[in-house]
Amino acid sequence: MKILISFFLMLLIHLGFAQIKDVKLLDNWSDELINGWYNEGAYNEVWGFVHEGKEYGVIGSANGTNIIKINDDNTLERIQFIEGRHLTAIHRDYHDYNGYLYEVCDQGKSSLRIHDLSYLPDSIHLVYDDSTYLARCHNIFIDSSSALLYACGLTYGTFDVAMRVLSLDNPTQPTLVYDYEFVDYVHDVFVRNDTAYIHAGNQGMRVADFSNPTMPLPLGTLEFYPDKGYNHSGWLSEDGKTYVMCDETAGMRFKVLDVSDLSNIEVLSYDKPPTFDLTMPHNVMVKDGLAYFSYYNDGLEIYDVRNPTNIKRVAYYDTYTDGEINFRGAWGIYAFLPSGRLLVSDRKYGIFLLQVTSSNLVEADIDSYFIPIM
Repeated sequence: MKILISFFLMLLIHLGFAQIKDVKLLDNWSDELINGWYNEGAYNEVWGFVHEGKEYGVIGSANGTNIIKINDDNTLERIQFIEGRHLTAIHRDYHDYNGYLYEVCDQGKSSLRIHDLSYLPDSIHLVYDDSTYLARCHNIFIDSSSALLYACGLTYGTFDVAMRVLSLDNPTQPTLVYDYEFVDYVHDVFVRNDTAYIHAGNQGMRVADFSNPTMPLPLGTLEFYPDKGYNHSGWLSEDGKTYVMCDETAGMRFKVLDVSDLSNIEVLSYDKPPTFDLTMPHNVMVKDGLAYFSYYNDGLEIYDVRNPTNIKRVAYYDTYTDGEINFRGAWGIYAFLPSGRLLVSDRKYGIFLLQVTSSNLVEADIDSYFIPIM
């Protein structure tokens, strides 16, 4: 049954022509009941993690959380569904830390949930489900170097907080550390070794040092820049010198920043896929000099950013070919599985397991071409 469902879903996804280059589809999972009820808003964020040497994926759906085992034969197997507090959620978000999976939701009377991963490969167990520190929350990010969870765009009780910092010294009993209120709203944040890159929507980006988390120090600001839109998300290179940033505004290009001097952040380059004028990025991860984007409508887009002044589009895989409509299609990307396999979530078509096929992406011809899927 699963094989037949996957086959027909792939036919639906790829009616007509799909834009593909140097990326191979390994498997695609979705639930026909979720698809039927929620259609274009069936799925949202994706995350990945490793437990006891095995790779897993997590994909949020409108009605809850799906735990996916990534098998050695490149198949996706849902091993558990966990119903959410809110059953028509546009957005859920996830991060793992120290053997636990952390979950938030940005709709309804939700909560911070913590799941124990030690019961895998059979299941995961809910060990914390509480709205004391946050009820509704847009995104979370965990800095493992300091065991701090950064919760963005949240409400608790009748109050709104731009960003709240929680301690995970006890991973299943978070405690409040600090509320960051220097901007109106924080949409997302990337944190490494206590340095937080704070995406504040229409107020641009801030960078702050949270090494003393109750007294964060401002390090830099990027409020005005080319193609400025809604400052949404970003990711830092391994050497800490380059930051790739997405503005979630139709037609705006992503930016590649020089952050070697945070008091003088510079935009070195910007680009967008040559697909259609109003193409729009959502999320990005940077690994080994490649930026992996989830683009609405366009799916996975991969850019070589090792030379930040000469970036190149090197590979792509379109997950959504139903038409050029903003906020439909690919939502999330996870690029840090040890196997090198990639996870992409599509709002309508579920979770994709992909593999880059080119051994030398940098020298690949970057011109677009279309491959018919039969």
